[in-house]
Amino acid sequence: MKSDHILHILSTHDFFSKKITKHILYWIGMVVFFGITWGTYDHDYQRSFLIQFFALPGKIILVYITLLFLIPNFFVTRKFTRFVIFYFFILILTTIIVQRPIMLYHVEPNYLPGWSSKGFFSINEIMKTALDVNNAAILPLAYIVFKFYYKSQQKTLTLQKEKLEAELNQLRNQVHPHFLFNTLNNLYSLIIKKSDLAETAVLKLSGLMRYMLYEANVTEVLLSKEIEYLKNFVDLERLRFDSRTDISFSTEIDKDYHISPFLLIPFVENAFKHGTGSNNNSWIVIGIHVKNKNLIMQVENAKQIEKNQKANFEGGIGFDNVKKRLELLYPNSHSLHTEDNGMSYEVILKLNLDKNEG
Repeated sequence: MKSDHILHILSTHDFFSKKITKHILYWIGMVVFFGITWGTYDHDYQRSFLIQFFALPGKIILVYITLLFLIPNFFVTRKFTRFVIFYFFILILTTIIVQRPIMLYHVEPNYLPGWSSKGFFSINEIMKTALDVNNAAILPLAYIVFKFYYKSQQKTLTLQKEKLEAELNQLRNQVHPHFLFNTLNNLYSLIIKKSDLAETAVLKLSGLMRYMLYEANVTEVLLSKEIEYLKNFVDLERLRFDSRTDISFSTEIDKDYHISPFLLIPFVENAFKHGTGSNNNSWIVIGIHVKNKNLIMQVENAKQIEKNQKANFEGGIGFDNVKKRLELLYPNSHSLHTEDNGMSYEVILKLNLDKNEG
């Protein structure tokens, strides 16, 4: 514990030593830069350096009041108007109380004998002196503003990322129970009918659960895994509806890519929800085609609306969630088009998988 305390003291001392060194070098740099700049007029660099040295007190007061008081209390807390008002107040006050007396009563008589001052409170003289004092604060202020802006941007990006991840997790957590509820209903229906297909349904359900619990618990999955999940879901629906519903499912993929899990299933679920019914005119067509990183998914189903019933074909937890997820994950890389022609309902999703390429 004692050694840790000593190391802490040494590291703190080293930190402040480096900070003090930087500040000293800054002020030396100010004297050298302006000393050389003004010295080029008459090549009397010694006098120019001395003038810049005696001009330091007002500059130092302005800079450190700004750094230690104005920035923490006003700039960092985003009280920018107050910061500007107080900064100019301190600048004028420092100019009149500190810098003008030094320049008028010491620098001008000793180093600028030919300088004709217009008086202590001359507006013109005060403005010139204030501009000279302000020069010392330009670089520190520029650095602080840049650092503040950079940190603000990083904080904003971090918050946006955390918000995105939280929203995605919330949406995915809402989707899982919805899928499970539908699938268990399918299996229950087969068991009630004492169908021999119940065993096959259990295997399909096992595939669904394995994907949901183990394989899809990541931000991205292989597209082939997502499609296999869809096939298991469709096969379970085929078992439930038997020959009453004409179901077509086709896929064509030139290469395996990565995609956000459970992104496609809501469109399929929606088709089965609204495209199946008690009559024999039930049909669903599902097509997924991927070429050159571009995915096109077309899902079309017959409209099954009972008399005096108005259907919302874009309703449901899953459908709403997937639209939100598309906006979050592919804000500029997707298009979602729906069409209702009175007899059927169609969804066309176009998705660029470039950023998720495997």
